[in-house]
This record gives sequence, C-alpha cells and structure tokens, in this order.
Amino acid sequence: MGTDSWRGHVNGILYGVQFDRTLDDSVVTRVVDGVAAGLYPGDRAETRDALVHALRYSGPLNEQAGTHHSEDDLIEFLRRLSTALAAPAPSD
Repeated sequence: MGTDSWRGHVNGILYGVQFDRTLDDSVVTRVVDGVAAGLYPGDRAETRDALVHALRYSGPLNEQAGTHHSEDDLIEFLRRLSTALAAPAPSD
C-alpha cells in the first residue's frame, strides 16, 4: 500500500462511525460486515493493511474525517477492527 493510500480507507471507516456514541464491538462487527459487503473500498486484507499503516502513523488519525471520539478511542477501535479483519471470514 502506498505511503498515504491507507488514509482513504481509514477516513472512510471514520466517516462511517462518526455518529456512533461508542466504538464498541457492535460497531466493529458492523464495519467488518460492511467491508465484506463492499460498502468500503478494498477487501478484508487491503483494509487490514490500511489499518496497520494507520496504527503506525505518528500523527492524529482524526485530522481529515473528524469525529467526536478521542484519539485513544480511535486507536483502540482500529486495533480491534484490525484483529477482527485478521480472523478467518465466517463461511456462508
């Protein structure tokens, strides 16, 4: 993934969760399901790769797609989302 191409993926995710009060497991599941359904660009692996880059980024993640969530809350959410995306997809 290019140096900054991860931002588009992460900004899309942040846009999708901006109105959620808390970034709990139900939000993680909703985003994982959205990735699987094609509601976000990229498949599970590409989205996870974007999250790996985002979690290594030293700047604020919330700078372009601002949400009311703290930076710490976003980092924890993206970690849990990355873990969920790394798990084998459920069989249909």
